Amino acid sequence: MKILKNYIAKKFLSAKLSFASFAKSERGDTNFVSMLLIIGIVVVLAIAFLALANGAMDTIGQKVTDFINSL
Repeated sequence: MKILKNYIAKKFLSAKLSFASFAKSERGDTNFVSMLLIIGIVVVLAIAFLALANGAMDTIGQKVTDFINSL
């Protein structure tokens, strides 16, 4: 019985130390933050290009209409 208790205690301690090491590990955190920043920049650029495209399409449409009417 004592052997079984020692075995369980060793496994418990091993699991506890492994979990503590995993909890303190910061591997991958910087990649996640970088990806969030890149996605944020892409969204802002997409919104800016959509706003510019709407204004440009109105201007181009007006110029084409004026050209056709002048013919």
